Amino acid sequence: MFTLGTAARHVGKSKPTISKAIKDGKLSATKVNGVYQIEPSELSRVYPNTPPTEALTSPQGAISTSLPLALSEQRNAHLEAAVEDLKARLEDMKVERDQALQDAREDRNKVMALLEDQRPRSLWSRMFK
Repeated sequence: MFTLGTAARHVGKSKPTISKAIKDGKLSATKVNGVYQIEPSELSRVYPNTPPTEALTSPQGAISTSLPLALSEQRNAHLEAAVEDLKARLEDMKVERDQALQDAREDRNKVMALLEDQRPRSLWSRMFK
């Protein structure tokens, strides 16, 4: 016996579709403790050529069947574009970082050269300073 939800998953329909079929009299079911019980033979009579969805066999099947292929391809293209944009930004930041490091090294070398300049002052510079 199938419940409303398991019957819907088995035939690849929604629960409201199965419920509507029961209410319209197309599908017979018994209600036990407020829950519909549907015979598998009755379900196959009303929905004979409907294969079960992949959601029963694998959890990933529900995800892959829920998104149309075109939407998945469009999402993949968007994500690939975003990855390429991020790669370009990262490369630009690496170039900026390398330039900033080079500038800092040059500034440090200039400061060190000024600090280390301990040449004895000439007589001329000692007299006029």
